[in-house]
Amino acid sequence: MEGDEEYPLGHPQLAQVALQQAKTVAANLQRMQKGEELKPFKYHNLGVMATIGRNHAVAEIAGKKFGGFPAWALWLVVHLRSILGVKNKTFILLNWVWNYINYKQSLRLILKAK
Repeated sequence: MEGDEEYPLGHPQLAQVALQQAKTVAANLQRMQKGEELKPFKYHNLGVMATIGRNHAVAEIAGKKFGGFPAWALWLVVHLRSILGVKNKTFILLNWVWNYINYKQSLRLILKAK
C-alpha cells in the first residue's frame, strides 16, 4: 500500500499498521454496501517498542524515548494485553514467569549444511 504525506515511501512493517488497515478496510466494505464514499487509510503511530535482552527494551511513545527495565515491563504488558482469552493470558504469563526464574538461555543458530 502506498504511503501518505507523512509516509511517502510506505508505512512501517508493523502489526499496528496492519491492524489499523484492517479496520479501515472493514469500515470501507460497510460503506460500499451502503453506497457511501470510501475513506482513505490514515496511519496513527501509537508508538514503537522492542525487547533487546533480559530486562532491556527500548520504546518510543508519544515522542518520548526510554529504555531499560521500564520499557521491558511495558513491552510485556502491551503484548500480554493483545492475547485473546483469560486462559491464554494466564498460561502465557505463567510461562514467562517460569522462563524468567529459570533463565535457561538457549542459543539459536541457523547453519548451512556442507
